[in-house]
Amino acid sequence: GVATADVHVSLARLFGTEAATPQARDDQAASWRRRLQLAIAEVPQLAEARGAIAAVYARAAEGSWPSFQRIHGDYHLGQVILVPERGWVLLDFEGEPIRPMDERVRPDLAIRDVAGMLRSFDYIAGSIRLEDPSRAGDAVGAGDSDGSADAVDAWARAARQSFLDGYAATSGVDLTEHGALLDALELDKAVYEALYEVRNRPDWITIPLHAIDRLLPH
Repeated sequence: GVATADVHVSLARLFGTEAATPQARDDQAASWRRRLQLAIAEVPQLAEARGAIAAVYARAAEGSWPSFQRIHGDYHLGQVILVPERGWVLLDFEGEPIRPMDERVRPDLAIRDVAGMLRSFDYIAGSIRLEDPSRAGDAVGAGDSDGSADAVDAWARAARQSFLDGYAATSGVDLTEHGALLDALELDKAVYEALYEVRNRPDWITIPLHAIDRLLPH
């Protein structure tokens, strides 16, 4: 979280920021809706959740937004490496492969990267459960002697909170102020993942589908 915030602060200083104008907000919301429509066409299970997802997007569109700036754009645990005596280093700033190139280089919301990393923690938990649920506790060093699948979920929650705490402390961004927007960005990322998985790893589709269900109000 600290390293991510450091990079965001540097990118904002080097490339500047842009105000979240009504047009910029509308463009973002339209992008969410386009992605959802595309995903529903290939992942029919999402059709029943269309209304609930749209409601999350609508709430975010009306909430508080920070400025736009250059970001990573495809941020997850595979895009960072721990370098001895240097700390965490961020890699590969090419953006999401499925997004058009002109979208990848536009100023965007820094908390989109935050949402991406939160989804990555969830993928750790989901992939371990898929591969071997009986080893979930040992696989993440959670310390549960019974090997319960709850151990990996506890790890993911702890990693999530630690990341958010580190990011907020270093960036100075009050993430609770932008909570509705972060929820929408995390949900949008999960919708993207559902589309990716159905195209590339159908056996993993349950990971984003479970996340979408969890992220929706019940």
